[in-house]
Amino acid sequence: MATLPTALIWLASYPKSGNTWMRVLLANLLAGGDRPKDINDLSEDETLISRWRFCDDLLVEPDTLDPAEQARLRATQATFTARRLTSTFLCKTHDRFDPAVLGAPAARALYLIRDPRDVAVSLSHHAGLSTDDAIGQMLDPAARSHGAMQLRYPLGDWAGHVTTWTTQTDMPLAVVRYEDLRADTPAALSRVVGALSGAATPDEIGRAVAHSSLDELQRQEASRGFRERLPGQKRFFRTGRVGEWRDVLTPAQTTRIEAVCAPVMKLWGYAPFHPGE
Repeated sequence: MATLPTALIWLASYPKSGNTWMRVLLANLLAGGDRPKDINDLSEDETLISRWRFCDDLLVEPDTLDPAEQARLRATQATFTARRLTSTFLCKTHDRFDPAVLGAPAARALYLIRDPRDVAVSLSHHAGLSTDDAIGQMLDPAARSHGAMQLRYPLGDWAGHVTTWTTQTDMPLAVVRYEDLRADTPAALSRVVGALSGAATPDEIGRAVAHSSLDELQRQEASRGFRERLPGQKRFFRTGRVGEWRDVLTPAQTTRIEAVCAPVMKLWGYAPFHPGE
């Protein structure tokens, strides 16, 4: 059976970069079996940004704390959690990397990155924002989360988020481009397992990929709903299409993103758009 180490592993990304899909892939890999794992088993218990888990673990209401106090207690909570693990804890986070909060307890991290132009399109649909407002959030270094069930953690801008995670030296880090995950999911998942010091056979990888297909995720969401879908959101698992921004963003919107993000985009293989090419 496929295995991953008994450790706290950050599963980090800027929102709408493939984090949920990767969680589903790894959950199906570890579960094994002949049936896909229920997507609603991917609950708030799999993250440390849940305000309810924070209250249960620390017996304090987060809204009574100032940001510095909350950050210190989040680090305490992560350390406490890591020391009590009896199995792998793939812990979702959209935090901008802060070594004081995220640096000490985790054994390693997996970071998902996606073309910011496609992130803008997906974020707009997910959060019910206009495309311009979604882009504005992605370019705001002071942006913070605002989910009702989550702590208000620092998110920051897309380029800063990517940079803080991919340049940190507190723990080993594997980076996966969403586009590579879409292009050859079995190969990308195999690399992830290896980077996390896990083990899985090709058959186990293939089964996990089949159980995590977009068709399967959409089928489950249509029949059972998905607890992470926001109020008013038509569906969580939408298209996952690479390059959708070309059909959605205006030239001005594309230029707005690239004017700020191009240096980081180029580092990760996302070429700026040049009309006519």
